[in-house]
Amino acid sequence: MRLSKSLQVLAVVVALGLGLALVATAAGSDGSAKVTYLKGKVFVTPDKATKARQLKKGDQVGPGDLIETSKKSRIEIRLADNSAIRLGSKSRLVLKQALFPSKTQKNVSATLLRGQAYAVVSKLVGKDSTFEVKTRTAVAGVRGTAFRINALKDKSTVVRVYTGAVAVSNAPLYAKAGKPKASSGKFQMPRQGVKPGGPGRVVVAGPSQVTKKEWETIVAKAMQEVVVGADGKISSSAFAGEPKEEEEWVAWNQKMDKKAGF
Repeated sequence: MRLSKSLQVLAVVVALGLGLALVATAAGSDGSAKVTYLKGKVFVTPDKATKARQLKKGDQVGPGDLIETSKKSRIEIRLADNSAIRLGSKSRLVLKQALFPSKTQKNVSATLLRGQAYAVVSKLVGKDSTFEVKTRTAVAGVRGTAFRINALKDKSTVVRVYTGAVAVSNAPLYAKAGKPKASSGKFQMPRQGVKPGGPGRVVVAGPSQVTKKEWETIVAKAMQEVVVGADGKISSSAFAGEPKEEEEWVAWNQKMDKKAGF
């Protein structure tokens, strides 16, 4: 049976509408991310809400949401570009922003309030793309890389890079009220590529100590660690293995990376 012309037009409109809706959902145009792995009890407090709810696999989290893992719990959230952020036991993270306005631009930022996070970032193509994870004392800006960041109880921050490069700065510490600020008044991560020896990148020798000044930045490459102390003191060094308490966490993340094809 043939449809009338008006019904054919309606069918096309509906099909286009459904197609656009599917594209928007897949792209996470609202800045949401999907829970793709969950172990134990993990809670989310939505932006501007006062009550937390327990998460389950397949749930969505959005900008402004506070994600908190319980003891012996962990979670993976997957962003629209397939980048992943994972949280370990007793960790708290706020997903600040996850925007993907075009195929060549992404703007992702998160704040790790406590605990450990591991991020695998799909390559940033556009010059205006950013992917940043902040703590109280540091900000890590990345481009196509795998790294982990720990916000420790003593307010220090540890960043370890496994592939690619990460620009680590103590900017958050000096951006606080009453603290000296850089002359530009604004901190901006390098926007160059991460190929070894590429433009805008420097080789970080290890171990090394950096003279303290306002808003220092170290670009760490694969198998290098940057530590930002509670006092803002920043240093870098090479590493070959993991602390015993971190071995299982790192091994699990690398297994997840391989399974996902990163």
